[in-house]
Amino acid sequence: MAVVRLTLLILILCGAALADDRRAQLNYMLHCQGCHLPETEGVEGRVPPMKNFVGYFLHSEEGRDFLIRVPGVAGSALDDGEVVELMNWLLQTYSADQLPAQYLPYTLAEVDALRRDPEKDPEATRAIILANIASGLPALAEKLESIRQIPGNEHGR
Repeated sequence: MAVVRLTLLILILCGAALADDRRAQLNYMLHCQGCHLPETEGVEGRVPPMKNFVGYFLHSEEGRDFLIRVPGVAGSALDDGEVVELMNWLLQTYSADQLPAQYLPYTLAEVDALRRDPEKDPEATRAIILANIASGLPALAEKLESIRQIPGNEHGR
C-alpha cells in the first residue's frame, strides 16, 4: 500500500513539473517569442539572443539580477510566479551548458524584489555585466569576441 501511495505521489509530482514546463513554454510563446523568436535566437543588432548564452549572466549577482530587471521581464503582464517558472525553464532549456556549476533557480521572493526596480539603461548595463563576467570566463570572452567581429555589430552583443 505504501508503494502504491509513493508511486501515485511521484506521478502527480512529475505531472505537475511537466505542466509547469508546458505553461512556461506557452508563456514564452505569448510574451517573449515575438521579439526573441521561437528558438530564443534573437534578432541581430536589435534583440539579444538567449540560446546558448543567457546562462552566462548567472555567473554574477549583477547578471542574475539584470535578467529579471530588464524592461521586458520587469514590466511583463506575467505574475511573479509565472516569471519564476518561465525564467527557470528558459535557462535550463536553452542555456543549461552556460549556467554556473552552483546554479540555483530563481525564487518567488527574489523575482518579486527585482521586478520592483526595472533597469533604466539595459544596453549599457548588459555590456558592463558581460564584460565583467567575461574577464573571468574565457568561454564567454571568446563568444563575445566572435560576435564583435560580425559586420554591423558594433555593440558587441
